[in-house]
This record gives sequence, structure tokens and C-alpha cells, in this order.
Amino acid sequence: MFGIFMDKASPAARTPWMVKGRTVKLSGIVFLLVVFMFLLARLVPTRDPPDGWEVHGDGLLILHLFELGCLALMILSYLHAWKRWGRRKATFFFIFALVYGFILEEITVSQSGYYEYNPHAWMTVLHTMMAVPFCWTAIIYACLITIEDRVELRSLGKIEKGLLAGVLAVSIDVGVDAVFVNYGLWHWEEWQWLGVPLANYTAWFMAVGGFVVIWTDIQEVRVPQLFKEVSLAAGVVLSYGLLLLMVYATYIIQTVVFQWF
Repeated sequence: MFGIFMDKASPAARTPWMVKGRTVKLSGIVFLLVVFMFLLARLVPTRDPPDGWEVHGDGLLILHLFELGCLALMILSYLHAWKRWGRRKATFFFIFALVYGFILEEITVSQSGYYEYNPHAWMTVLHTMMAVPFCWTAIIYACLITIEDRVELRSLGKIEKGLLAGVLAVSIDVGVDAVFVNYGLWHWEEWQWLGVPLANYTAWFMAVGGFVVIWTDIQEVRVPQLFKEVSLAAGVVLSYGLLLLMVYATYIIQTVVFQWF
């Protein structure tokens, strides 16, 4: 009776979790990139971000263009996914990714006080400027299809795909966050690199990489689609816990590095 909802992929086509030797090498490369970022942030002085929310005298034009641009980017990504996957899968992915990004932002902003958004944003829910979860959703999708569309990347293990997706996401955020924090879209209480703390990049890496690993694994299981959706929810809850641990560990490490050296 569940046949119409079953995944058509054969069990033999399932992606392995890791490939012996190669996964370790890729993990080592990611670790070296992390070390490089710490050294770069420690040794190369950067200008502090400006204080205040209207520091460029643009009437908050950049802020509102960013909001509308992120919304448009998410909508275009959704339409692309609809054409690629069909309505049900695309809708579920984007709703879940949007909620995933929103919860991450809301918990961090409201509970940690680590950063705050420009209060003049048009689209705000509770403490979160919704443009950021819109951006989360589009970036997660972009990283996922980049890996899916490259023939040479399809043989990667699930953990390897997560590592690559995390690096792709961070490579985007390194440029985006450093630019927009200087336009007053949000403000960090403390920072190490161009107005942005290193823990932020850990969060991006873990959040996007973890989501891609969970999504890839669940989509390959031959079970009813509804069960996949429930399983994805459970997996994401687990990823929240791992994410918080990694971000906290990064915060401790960066505190030690920048205070002792």
C-alpha cells in the first residue's frame, strides 16, 4: 500500500558512510583549514566593525535590499527544487531547512546574547531577522545540489559529502558575513576576523554539513516518505546537540588562543 511513496533507488546504490583512507584525508584537510583560519585571525590585524546601525548614511537601503534579496534567492531555489524533485519533496525540504535555520538563529540570539540583528529590519520573527534563515535555506540547497550534480562527487561517502558541504558553506559565509557586519546588518559582541567570531564559521560548517549528511542518508532508505520526514526531524534534533557542542568547543579554543598567545 505504501508503494507509491517508496524510494525507487535500489539498496545496492546506497552511499557508504565513509571510504577508508580518503575520508581520513579529507578530515585532515578540513582540520588544516581550521588551523589556518585560527592562525590568520590571530596574526593578521583587521579593522573593527563600526558601531551603530546607520553608519553608512544609506537610509538602511543595504539592509532592506539584503532582506528582499535573500527572500528572492530562497524562492528561486525552491522553484528550482520543485522542477528537480517534484512538489512534495521540494516543499518538505525547504520548509524543514527554513525551520532548521530559524531555530538555530533564534536560540543563539535569544539565549546567548552573542550577537544581535539590526532592529530596523522589515522581516523579523521574535529575535531573528528572517533574511538569515532564508539565506540558510538557499545555501544548504545550493551545497547539496552542487555535490549531487558533479559526477565525480557522487561516489563520496556521506561524511565526505557533509565535510564538502560544510566547507562550501563556510567559503560563502567568510565573504558574506564580513561584508554585511560592516554595513550594520548585525553586530557580534566579540570577534576575531573582520568583525566576525571564528565560532560563527564552526556553526556554519556543522549546521550545513550535518544537514546534508542526514538528508543524504534518509533519502536513500526504502521506506514510506512520511517515515523519512519523521526520521529527518529526529536526526536534525541530534545535529542541534552536536552543533552546540562544536560551537562551544570553538569558543573555548578561540578564547585560549587569543588570550594566551
